[in-house]
Amino acid sequence: MKIAQRRDDREAHRSVDGQSDAREKSGARRIARPAAPAPSTPRNRRTAPRDGTTSSPSLPAPVAPRPSLKQRFTALRTKLGARLERLRKPATILFRILVVALAIVAAVALFRVVEQHVRTSPAFATSEIELEGASRLTRADVEAAAGIAVGRNVFERSPDEARAALLAHPWIAEAEVRRRLPGRWSIVIRERSAAAILMLEDAWLVDAEGAVFKRAESGDPIDLPVITGIARERFTTDRAFRTRVLLGIVALLSDWRAAGLWRREPIGEIHVEADDALTLRIGDDATEVRLGHGPYRAKLDRLRRVLDELGQRQARPAYVYLDNVRRPDRVTVRVR
Repeated sequence: MKIAQRRDDREAHRSVDGQSDAREKSGARRIARPAAPAPSTPRNRRTAPRDGTTSSPSLPAPVAPRPSLKQRFTALRTKLGARLERLRKPATILFRILVVALAIVAAVALFRVVEQHVRTSPAFATSEIELEGASRLTRADVEAAAGIAVGRNVFERSPDEARAALLAHPWIAEAEVRRRLPGRWSIVIRERSAAAILMLEDAWLVDAEGAVFKRAESGDPIDLPVITGIARERFTTDRAFRTRVLLGIVALLSDWRAAGLWRREPIGEIHVEADDALTLRIGDDATEVRLGHGPYRAKLDRLRRVLDELGQRQARPAYVYLDNVRRPDRVTVRVR
């Protein structure tokens, strides 16, 4: 029986060894098979590191402890402080602008109050007006033109406003106005001097500087030379002609005075010919004097000698021609 038991034990060991050998062979066969390609990992999964090491599965993140109330208050205060620091510079600029605006408003309001006071205070009433240069215009005319009068407040008008109003008057060529506090004005004017009357469709006054300054009205001087022969359309459209003819006439009148003929032979008419030459009507008998073109001083000296010689003969010329271009020194005279 012992021998049979030993045989059974040996067979059992062999069967166990056979099973183990079979397992080892099957394992070896499994290792020898080529590995199947690894499936592509989805994008949301982590891939293995490039160095070949296997990554351990991700562990859940530890839960942070909840901050206390004090920590929350400290963080909130820090955040508010940072925001206030960013707003500090714009707030400072805005505050300065507000202060300046309030200062300007206060200054304007104060100025208005002071202005209202000085414009109504009796201490600044006009007490005296000094006037120089007025001969044709009366004091009342000048004061009315300037807009100032005794008893009115000196701040009702500025000196510049008063001067501009005076220069708008046709008879005033220049003006100077000064205000002297508390209640005095000083006015100096230069009046225009009418030299001739220009006849277009209406009568206009021409001053001694060759400027047409006003329409002739009743009360204006009438014992002046009358300029005729000028077409209105040419006079108003041709500025060069207008300036040339008026300055030439003013120069002629100046030479007429210098030659001593103004009182002796007053000029009644100055006629402008088609070629812009000048012809005069002088004296009470309207003697015709053809002057031609300027300059006129030498021609007027010859005219005076002719008049003196005829006066000694107690004769009077009917006309005198001084417009000979080829012989400027030649004078043609016809006696009445």
